[in-house]
Amino acid sequence: FLPFSVSRHVRFSPVTRTTSGAFVQSTDVHQVDIADNSSVNGFDLNLALFCGGLAFDAYQEPPMNSSRWEKGSKGLNVAFLSQAFTRGLYKGMLEVTPLRCSGLPDEDDGLESLMSGGGVDASIMVAVVEGNWKEDIELLKREYHEGILDLTGAAHIGKSSTAWSNVDESKSMLAKKKTGKALPYHIKKSWGKDAAAVWPEDDPFYLYIQDPSNAQLLFTLFDDDVIGEGSAIGSTYVPLAKVIPQVSYTRDDMVAELKASILKKIEYGEIEPIEIENDITKVISNGIQSWEGDLKLRSKPRIKNKNSQIALAAAAGVMVAGPVGGALGAAVGSLYEGQVKGRIRVRLRYLPIPDVPTRRNRYVVKGGMPGIDWGSLYRMYLEKHVRFLAQKDIDELNPAGQDLEHCFFINHSETGGCCAVYRSLEKKLIVISFRGTCTLKDVATDASIAISPWVEGDDPNDPATAKVHVGFRRSLNSISRRLKELILAAVAPGDDIAHYDVLVTGHSLGGALATLFIADVGEYGFDAGRALPTSLPTSDAWWKAIANTFMGNVAQEQVSRQPPRPKSLRVYSFGSPRVGNKAFSKLFEELLKSGKINQAYRIVNGKDVVARMPRTLGALSVDYDHCGSTVLVQAPTQEDPTQVLWIEGESDDKECPVRDYQRMMSSPTAEGSLLGDLLKAISNEGSDYEQGKELLAQIGLIASKFQERLQSVTASDLTTLIGIDKSFTEREIQMVQALFKGEALAHHMEDSYYSALGSAGGFVAVVGRDIVPADDKSVELLSSSDAYQKELSALEDLFMEEPS
Repeated sequence: FLPFSVSRHVRFSPVTRTTSGAFVQSTDVHQVDIADNSSVNGFDLNLALFCGGLAFDAYQEPPMNSSRWEKGSKGLNVAFLSQAFTRGLYKGMLEVTPLRCSGLPDEDDGLESLMSGGGVDASIMVAVVEGNWKEDIELLKREYHEGILDLTGAAHIGKSSTAWSNVDESKSMLAKKKTGKALPYHIKKSWGKDAAAVWPEDDPFYLYIQDPSNAQLLFTLFDDDVIGEGSAIGSTYVPLAKVIPQVSYTRDDMVAELKASILKKIEYGEIEPIEIENDITKVISNGIQSWEGDLKLRSKPRIKNKNSQIALAAAAGVMVAGPVGGALGAAVGSLYEGQVKGRIRVRLRYLPIPDVPTRRNRYVVKGGMPGIDWGSLYRMYLEKHVRFLAQKDIDELNPAGQDLEHCFFINHSETGGCCAVYRSLEKKLIVISFRGTCTLKDVATDASIAISPWVEGDDPNDPATAKVHVGFRRSLNSISRRLKELILAAVAPGDDIAHYDVLVTGHSLGGALATLFIADVGEYGFDAGRALPTSLPTSDAWWKAIANTFMGNVAQEQVSRQPPRPKSLRVYSFGSPRVGNKAFSKLFEELLKSGKINQAYRIVNGKDVVARMPRTLGALSVDYDHCGSTVLVQAPTQEDPTQVLWIEGESDDKECPVRDYQRMMSSPTAEGSLLGDLLKAISNEGSDYEQGKELLAQIGLIASKFQERLQSVTASDLTTLIGIDKSFTEREIQMVQALFKGEALAHHMEDSYYSALGSAGGFVAVVGRDIVPADDKSVELLSSSDAYQKELSALEDLFMEEPS
């Protein structure tokens, strides 16, 4: 196949390599259209190879110390991997230093008191609440809630160390003598004084601020537990602009004020002279705005166990008014929630991020496994076509141009949902790559076969309701809203997502999440007012605020009231399982036909069993169906050295062998079945009777046909007697055999996809070996791994020339 930037027709014959060096299985000569750059119709091998690298690259989760991790609410975390993207997204950082909290309650857990001492083990949590997360904004106004623990959309949360109740001031000072740093300590309750906690030398923590003039800071005083998860004591909130008014200034105005402040400090000898015009970083670090003070707690959680206070209130009521008073006292005791007590003291410092040009480093794609180099395979594929098309260069053929940038990585600690996002501002391309199965959480997500409504709130008992895999939906739902927010922020300043092509990919579980994600965006646009589709009410036109924040000072009335849509929307998945029922598949096909999704291809390597799951299990069948067109790839084998690339609906009119559910049942007398062949023998010989053959001769011929057919009976023939399609049975037998041989799972792994896609592109790609162009000899060697390992090195020099 040719790259997508070329428009022409290519004809394939049964054992002939195409102009790109790929082999295509076919029984007849046929014609395939290769789409040009102005169209997104037709399978694109160029994009498939490009997506293959990124689909497996998503398995490389950034280590905690290698990037700027944003610890969000409900287990949602984001690693920012591009300085340019981070600076475009956030305007500043807030430094938070915990100092003291007072008014602490007594420890109410006897076992916990034994473990850590007789008091609250205090820590201070801080979250930035901004944007239009309606649920979080309403939470701040309520009197009773769990504070930060109840947030749904806070992007960034920080937490102090814990002042354990068994550490007093003397132990803290002793630690300072030994380690040079004092520990947080607890002050026990005494006559006339409430308990308190002090952080004498705690390190500050940092929070990213997206819109400082509107950001709200939520503080929660927390009781950590040695055993269990701990609990919130109380919370309060304050607008950042209220404590540090300068954050409402424009970036230029703030820097100007900081310069003036620094000049005064230099004049009075408070700091050393600096070049304020040339060193903006020193200007900000020396003139940074700060605030220190007390914040009174405003809200608290409801009391979970009121038995003791109900008993006390009832007893008091009995003493005053007898049984009636006791009943009234118990009722009052059940309603009483107590007073909100306590204060926290913190120091805040706001650091604006300088608006200076930042170099965007070009990202080099490798892959997930050692010894695999998707980037080199793709570059060699492009170089091959550059030589074939003299008027083109590599960057023209590369959908990411010269500036592919790894922007961020999202993961969810509870569901295991993970995703990496890349962009090219040059080509106006955003790539979303969902990670596949690699943790125990992912295995649990895959294991379930239960389905639930795709749109939350739809009737699950209605046969027409589109339903999807419960585990897949839960995993994507946990990261989808934040993901869509960040994607909308990935465009260039002043630009719009409507000018960008969006490409979605993923392997295994990641392919399933990619399919669900593109269905959501295809039908509803980038609706970041909620996670996945719901029939329940959501927030208002949140995207207006995002448009103003990330796309320049656009007047709100000029922004569409509909969620924004990309220029094009395509998905290339690898080894993806089935994600939903036939109603969901029908919905997906309608999105393709209407052009809301431009392309959807499921690339399946050979006997990959995951791409054929979940299976139809008789009474346990949950009606799973495929979405998009199947693309079969496989490295050459001794049995069939030409079977490398087959595209459903494009290579020929044959039925897709992966869609086995469509032909599971057939008539017992259908053509090719045992009864069908026997009846056909009778029918053929019966027609000869009219031509004058004697009856005994006819019976003899029929008996001969019967005997010949019965001698070739197979297990798949016997299943046709009860109406099971013969081809379906043969595929099931082949899959069972592949499972026993280990091929079914081996073909799902990255190294097998690497070899298969390399073969489709005209190369021999094997783990730990140099990539070389394919010819008849290398294809033969590839089918035998032992021979390949022995002879490949001797052939490498030969392959340096262009294959004829």
